[in-house]
Parts: sequence; structure tokens; C-alpha cells
Amino acid sequence: MREKVSSTKEEGKKRRFVIIKKQPFFTNTTRIVCPFCGNDEDFWEHAEGVTIKTHYVQNEDGSFSPVSDDTQIFGEIRFICGKCNSDLTKYHKQFLEMLF
Repeated sequence: MREKVSSTKEEGKKRRFVIIKKQPFFTNTTRIVCPFCGNDEDFWEHAEGVTIKTHYVQNEDGSFSPVSDDTQIFGEIRFICGKCNSDLTKYHKQFLEMLF
């Protein structure tokens, strides 16, 4: 003979689950798209007033190898579409956040 196991739940009542979605690690993963040509792959930065200092060492065979470099930007930095050359500087902050 089987014993009846009593349940702590009342019969007829269903359990309710609340599912909480976690935010993704990258909260802003929207791709930058050029509003003029639709490009979403090729971009470049244009920096004005740049000083680049590179330290080189001459090798035994007469060639040079860079050891270190230092870049200072004194002017404006613009973010440019690589296909139509439109100024997309308003997206530069988002670009910097997604730069790895």
C-alpha cells in the first residue's frame, strides 16, 4: 500500500515565477551607422595639431627599430566616415567607449 505524501502547496494553486532579465555587459552595443551613406564598417579619426615623438635605436646592420613613442594632440579630433568622408564627430564618444 502506498502512503499519500502531503504537499505544502494547496491544490489548484500554481506557482508564479518572475523572470528578471540581466543587462548585457555592454550596455550600448548599437553599431555606428553613417546617416549619409549607411556605412557601418569603415571609419577614421582626424586629429589636428599633433606632435609625435618616436625613439629609435640603430641596429648593427644599420636599420632602425622603434623603442617607444609619445603622441600629443593639441587640436580638435574629428570622427570621419571612411566611405563618404562625412563628419561623424557626434559619434566619437561612442567610438572611444567601444575601442578595444
